[in-house]
Amino acid sequence: MVNYRPLGKTDLEVSEIGFGTWTLTSSRWGAFSDDQALDLIQKAYAAGINYFDTSPTEAGGRGEALLGKAFGDRRELVVISTKAGRRDGRPDFSAPGIRASVDASLARLGSSYIDVLQLHYPDIAAVTDAGVWQALEALQAEGKIRYAGLALGPGPGWLEEGRTAMRVRDLACIQIYYNLLEEEPGRNYFPVALEIGQGMTIRAPHAGGVLEAEPAGAVVFPSDGDLHPKDPAWIDVALRRAANLRWIHEGKGLSMSQAALKFILSEETVSSVLPNIYRPEHLAEYGAVSDFPNFSQAELAEIAEQFRKGFGVP
Repeated sequence: MVNYRPLGKTDLEVSEIGFGTWTLTSSRWGAFSDDQALDLIQKAYAAGINYFDTSPTEAGGRGEALLGKAFGDRRELVVISTKAGRRDGRPDFSAPGIRASVDASLARLGSSYIDVLQLHYPDIAAVTDAGVWQALEALQAEGKIRYAGLALGPGPGWLEEGRTAMRVRDLACIQIYYNLLEEEPGRNYFPVALEIGQGMTIRAPHAGGVLEAEPAGAVVFPSDGDLHPKDPAWIDVALRRAANLRWIHEGKGLSMSQAALKFILSEETVSSVLPNIYRPEHLAEYGAVSDFPNFSQAELAEIAEQFRKGFGVP
């Protein structure tokens, strides 16, 4: 059974395994008809997942429209985060741009509100622009968004943007790219998050498929909603490093893909992790992670030390 965690300082509780709709909308994980996509979303909800992450950039907002169809008559039962700040592949963090994006998202969701609106890949200029935050505060006052957050990216990085916003803004959550094999600079967010009670949501927990149950097939796909395929040379090194990580799951009853999620969920500031879910069997596999104890501090310290050493692979 999936466990639930508070989303930072909000009054929201989210399933510690979340669902990113990018797997259903990008065609990178296969072509999903609306019926197939809705069936997987409904199965996810039945499995205990109540947190869904989407974006208006996904196939013209198809992910939002799917969630609207799935939960239009029971909207209050799920927590939905979507994004604003990008239009036609370019950044647009202007107040009118954010407002227009929100209104379009609400129409596709068939909802009067968005639980968490995340600025989509903001640079430091957007993070420090008072006008951006005034626009978000106005939308909150109007009841169109409940909370605001950041989705940092694409890919790993963006430490300055994240920590600056965490220090000076009242955010619901920060979404970052982080996994066992790509811990930098993501691990540097956690001490700040712990200090201020910030909620973290994590994407790319399986490092582009390298840490999935069947990496030979999964790694041909992008790592996450960024839709950037992994470099073949990186994959070669990563697969060899993953082979040296068997000790974190063997004898514990966990698969590597489950251990990769449990590693992230062992961080107390993590509210939810967003694995790539594109098959019904993923729901049982990933949902079962909640049944296992977190890694101990000693185990996490050993993982950190082995990461520093490249898991024995130069």
